[in-house]
Amino acid sequence: MSEIEDHLVQKYENILLKAQQYKMPEREMTIFDTALKNHHENPITELLAFFLDPNGKHNLGDSFYNGFIASIKASEKYQDFDFGGFLNLSTQQITDNGKFIDLWFETDTALVIVEVKVYHDQNNPFKDYVTWGKKKLKELNGKNKKDLSLQKELITIVFCPNGECYTDGWLGLSYRNLTTEVKNQLGAHILQNPLNKWGIFARDFLLHLDSFIDLLETNMESLKFVVDNMQKIQELVKLRDDVYQEIIDHINNKLQVALGEEYEPNVRRHTWDGTPALRFIGNNWKDWSDTVLNLHIGDHPLSCSVSLFIQHPTEEIEKKVKQYLAKGIYSQTQPWYEQKDQFWCMRWEIAQFDLDEVTKQIVFLHKILNRVELEWK
Repeated sequence: MSEIEDHLVQKYENILLKAQQYKMPEREMTIFDTALKNHHENPITELLAFFLDPNGKHNLGDSFYNGFIASIKASEKYQDFDFGGFLNLSTQQITDNGKFIDLWFETDTALVIVEVKVYHDQNNPFKDYVTWGKKKLKELNGKNKKDLSLQKELITIVFCPNGECYTDGWLGLSYRNLTTEVKNQLGAHILQNPLNKWGIFARDFLLHLDSFIDLLETNMESLKFVVDNMQKIQELVKLRDDVYQEIIDHINNKLQVALGEEYEPNVRRHTWDGTPALRFIGNNWKDWSDTVLNLHIGDHPLSCSVSLFIQHPTEEIEKKVKQYLAKGIYSQTQPWYEQKDQFWCMRWEIAQFDLDEVTKQIVFLHKILNRVELEWK
């Protein structure tokens, strides 16, 4: 590759430094990510109901209840409403028309109906829910009909990632609003009892709810940065690919010199856990034995590994290879087998990438593989 001019180096360094500001942190995985893959709403409803009940066996008291009430009171409509204490709740309530209400709970002063939404459109039979709620409310208020001050109010909530609801009479409550308020309430309980398993599950549940918000939100600053710098970024991508090709050409040239004109170089590009893996193989070989250069691009300084794969090994071949490997300068891992013992494998870790040193190691290994494929099989 021709030398890059100083002003281009400076330009690329500047764009990389600026890009660091927009790097999106990897979201912390939760236990719920492994299980709640299909019908999200039912398990979210059941977990929410479990933690909402201050009398539940989670030993977190009224953290979730107080957080839920605080998130409702964040709306102007209910900011002065006194909900009082928690009394009762139920999930999957069947209406007279056979429809299901996700969750309802009763407080000293209110009957709160909650419809939990994740991805689906808000096309539920809301009128049917309200009809059931009014009937239930009449039953509850009938017990206190002599004291009007004890009459409860019906409050209807759509609990969804973005908190948007366009159905008259229903309040949209966002996941973020709830998780923020609950975290404020939950902190003291976790500090007092950090080993409470339900405290750990509650934290994971809140992170799980936050993850749905991340899916909906578009990072406009990052988007604008990429759009504004698309040409420069494309230049960097091309520069990276050119460097990979330079590495391949350099190694293949050395292999050709070391193994002679009979050697037919070939390279297959793979990706291992998001990192480039360059597989070097001889097309004139009997089987698919090869060496693989894996660049650990997440490390600074750049490190790498070189792996050896011998297809259809025999005990005699393994013994001979080990004798030759003993002459190498790098210590290898213990050998292992892959693909039902079809491949015999070893790996060498190199702490800092140096093209000349890496090339020497690959040439050393290919001299062995050349004998394996052309003489020992």
